[in-house]
Amino acid sequence: MVASIYAINEVRPLQQGDIIFSSGVVRLTVANEIFTPPAWVGIDTIQSQMVAAKSKTSGLGTIGGPALVMVLSHDCQLDKDINRAARQLMKADSSLTPDAAFELAEQNPELDRFVLVAPLVDVHQIPNGGDQNITNSILAGMTLGYFPLQDEKNLAIHRTVVDLNYRSTVDVFTLSRRLTSLTDIARLQLRYALARMDSLRVPVLETVFSEAIGQKITDVLPPRKGSQTVKLVLENGKALEVLLPPTEPEQAGPTRKKPRIKKPK
Repeated sequence: MVASIYAINEVRPLQQGDIIFSSGVVRLTVANEIFTPPAWVGIDTIQSQMVAAKSKTSGLGTIGGPALVMVLSHDCQLDKDINRAARQLMKADSSLTPDAAFELAEQNPELDRFVLVAPLVDVHQIPNGGDQNITNSILAGMTLGYFPLQDEKNLAIHRTVVDLNYRSTVDVFTLSRRLTSLTDIARLQLRYALARMDSLRVPVLETVFSEAIGQKITDVLPPRKGSQTVKLVLENGKALEVLLPPTEPEQAGPTRKKPRIKKPK
């Protein structure tokens, strides 16, 4: 039996991989040429238009609506502003403990207001040109741009994928009831899907990796102050810069004490 990818019975703060109801995701569109892909029909329920800056230019508009979304922002990004503010408070007042400084910083509602999310869509709504193999490829996680979710009857999730092609930045206070979270292993799979889509499509990487194949690493240079990249020196004299992976928060989630998710009415 395949282990569940959902941390159903665990209480966690807001974190990457959460599946949450959002009061609205939105995208920019040309006002008089609105196109809605079949997979987004259920999302496109609210439309607005902007006044064109010049009379000869086409007006812009926005379209979107409420959706079940997955949080894509990494955990360390969710508390970045608050952690920075806490460090500044401790620097200004040496008597403050880290917990006290964090609690003070957390009282500022303007910090860490935005998160990146992607909507959940029905795989049947994604055009496949009549080829079932395309649908099967998406559900198997082999198609770039989609993160398949395991069927879960108790969560009413069936043949559903996260559409990584539709990413929207939303105010954290537009997030309401959380349906579930991903397990730590499943979150690693989500990060791989994001990296596979965003990084491995870059042609220059193929050349860089090709040059490194078969080369021994002769030295490792630690990151400079303010940098997060490690330099790997190869035996041919060339060097690769590798971004350090973000540190994982504790099992309880990020340092935020109060989940910034509105309680259902």
